[in-house]
Amino acid sequence: MRRFSGLVLIFAAAAVSACSTSPKPLPLPPPAPDLSEPQTLPAPGKSVLYTDCIGQAIDRSAVTRVSGEGVELLRFTCTGAPAQRFYEALGVPGGAAGSTWTEGGRSFRSTSAIRESLFGADYCSTGPGGATCQIHLNTGPFLTAAPPARG
Repeated sequence: MRRFSGLVLIFAAAAVSACSTSPKPLPLPPPAPDLSEPQTLPAPGKSVLYTDCIGQAIDRSAVTRVSGEGVELLRFTCTGAPAQRFYEALGVPGGAAGSTWTEGGRSFRSTSAIRESLFGADYCSTGPGGATCQIHLNTGPFLTAAPPARG
């Protein structure tokens, strides 16, 4: 009988222990994405610098691909008057620190500070040969994704 009562105590202790260490509730699934159209605002005046540059690049077939670190970009290169206007606009006081530099006889200005490399940066330069701008569009994996198999 003693053996039986000892077993009962062990099972009772195990049951109490199991109740006090119940599993944690499962985390909630992430919320569904918000697929509503974001609010738009009128484009600011400087947007014409982008549209003129990109328009010229398209007209002159000066569009290339830049790829790295799992990021796919389209690069639009404009020259001449659109690039010169963009370059001059980037020289307005109050630009980001690290957004101007000189290299190889050319003066460069970017739309934001260059931290590590020019990958994905929008910038213009002027010097021998005139003004040039590089504007980038992040396309995501769509640009190089294989088309779906037909069959």
